[in-house]
Amino acid sequence: MKFVIKYLAIVLVIVLTIIPFGSALEIVQVTGSSTVMPIAARCAEVFNKQQNEIRVTVTGGGSGHGIEAVATGKADIGMASRDIKESEIERFGDKFVEHTIAKDAVAVVVSSDIYNAGVTDLTKEEIRKIFNGEINNWSEVGGPNKWIAVIVRKTGSGTRNTFMDAIFGTADAEANGKDVEVSENAEMLMKIVNKDNAIGYLSVGYLNENVKAIAIDGVLPTKENIYNGRYPISRSLYFYTFGKPSPKTQRFIDFVLSSEGQKIVEEEGYLPL
Repeated sequence: MKFVIKYLAIVLVIVLTIIPFGSALEIVQVTGSSTVMPIAARCAEVFNKQQNEIRVTVTGGGSGHGIEAVATGKADIGMASRDIKESEIERFGDKFVEHTIAKDAVAVVVSSDIYNAGVTDLTKEEIRKIFNGEINNWSEVGGPNKWIAVIVRKTGSGTRNTFMDAIFGTADAEANGKDVEVSENAEMLMKIVNKDNAIGYLSVGYLNENVKAIAIDGVLPTKENIYNGRYPISRSLYFYTFGKPSPKTQRFIDFVLSSEGQKIVEEEGYLPL
């Protein structure tokens, strides 16, 4: 019995040391874009270790989900890889506050077999025709005699909106040549890697040795081309709050915008401000 009492006393001391008496742990809920999620998740991990008053939780679901969640009070921060739409302002009101946290671009990517066969550069018109189903064999654009598997993101994705707006001229366009729809950047990556005839698009933060970006009209999504605006599918990444952020939320936003947070942005493959 004495051992049990001593053990409980030690546990109580540890708990009181970790969470000061009389203080409540505040939660900041962040949700939305799968493009922004690696930045937010890594920043949250570091931020949570540096103090004991606030805990940041991060989940995905897409830009549209994040914007709706923050507008309806289900999250403190909505992550988005696109601007707020007029339809969202009409639905929820004009209280969105935009916090730009990084720069990014949407890379057009093809399967390794296609890239190694010489398809390393396409025009915007060729890309539009491929995604619209007007070009359906790689031989039509200098590649091997294989049909083209077109992979797209589902509705609600900020990456989808950015790509469609840049290639088709409107974010609400439909890719009539699509074969498969995916929900996340990571899923898009796996589809491209596991096929030998595919084309798709994803954030440059997800590029690795297994998937390479092709040039668009001779311009690759390099850091220089993204910063100077030459690459045609460049964009900013956002945290959205609905109205002025609370002090706890502002502390996390300030961390992401700090030199330490912006270093994490770069380490995750994105471009710091």
